[in-house]
Amino acid sequence: MSRIVVLGAGVVGMTSAYALAKKGHEVCVVDAAPGPAEAGASFGNGAQLSYFYTDAMASPSLVANIPKYILRLDPAFRVRLTLSPAFMAWGLSFLGNATQKAFERNTTDILELALQSRSGIAELSEKLEFDYSKTGKITLFSTKEGLRKAEGLSQLKNRYGAGQVVLTRAQALEKEPALAHYGHSFEGAIWSPHDEAGDSSLFCRNLRSLLERDYGVRFLFNTKISCIRTRANELVGITAESEEIQCSRAVISLGAWTAPIARTAGIWLPIWPVQGYSLTTPALTLAPAASITDTARKTVFCTMGDRLRIAGLADIGPINGKFREDRFRTLLATAKGIFPKAGDYDGEVQPWSGLRPVTPNSKPIVGATKVKGLYLNCGHGSLGWTLSMATASKLAELVATSAAP
Repeated sequence: MSRIVVLGAGVVGMTSAYALAKKGHEVCVVDAAPGPAEAGASFGNGAQLSYFYTDAMASPSLVANIPKYILRLDPAFRVRLTLSPAFMAWGLSFLGNATQKAFERNTTDILELALQSRSGIAELSEKLEFDYSKTGKITLFSTKEGLRKAEGLSQLKNRYGAGQVVLTRAQALEKEPALAHYGHSFEGAIWSPHDEAGDSSLFCRNLRSLLERDYGVRFLFNTKISCIRTRANELVGITAESEEIQCSRAVISLGAWTAPIARTAGIWLPIWPVQGYSLTTPALTLAPAASITDTARKTVFCTMGDRLRIAGLADIGPINGKFREDRFRTLLATAKGIFPKAGDYDGEVQPWSGLRPVTPNSKPIVGATKVKGLYLNCGHGSLGWTLSMATASKLAELVATSAAP
């Protein structure tokens, strides 16, 4: 088997390395950070393994609310328009995917990927420690209309084995006693018994040890990639700030940085970064056991061992990625309002912000490129953790069936 360089050590890159190494390839993983899952979305994501909450971002309801998002009338979702040609192209394609038919098609396509990923995560849970839990998820709805629409979508998902159940407020309280301390009113909920949770950062760190020990995978950290080198439309190497890496096969799994690096090889990808925030704090006795998604405030809660992860906000616009204290304070205030007694908000709070690589249809991009030897596993949006094992497996199969360079 040939040597393959995997660019990116987030959860998508690490699972790609795992799937390729299992196929017998010699694998080297390259990343700018000091270790796996330390720089991008894999470090501070919402921790939920949402196998049955794979709703595409582009939807009729989101489009209806765009004026509100532009005017900053929704604290959780912000849209800042930019004249960037790439953003305009992405935005037009996004709107084209926002019909009800496209939304349902994209959602179920992603759901099928998630189900494939589920078995892979379960397999690795027997080899790795990553605060893995199978406590299910409760999605809260503040209006009857929102609950009614969600019930229709859950019926579609139940055809795939979701087992989702609509709960009244009283039933939700019985299912999750922590909701007795919920800071707002809600009409009802959807119970998703097969959704899971885990710490993707811990997963990546421990997967590194397994890859080094069992498969001889090499890692080059503190190595920032600047461009892809090609000759006659074939991959010849990777240029990093500190060295030249000779290779004839590589996979780009750099999250939000995939598109600019791919452009150095003449490949244009429909990916736009959407900035999100999270906080991690010690979980108190009134933290929810099940994962919680508050749809009205677009905020998720997930208990990981003795810690509580809270994630939310979606800022779309000019690429920046800088941590904004005012946006983090919005998330912290939202968290306190939803579950005021769930975490140690006034004590140890670890803030995080990162970029989610979103495609117009919310589906990841996996496969070969026009450059011989260069592959992609990218564009997972907010579902990189959930979909990682499935897209890694798909990538490895594609590499196996392609002719050796």
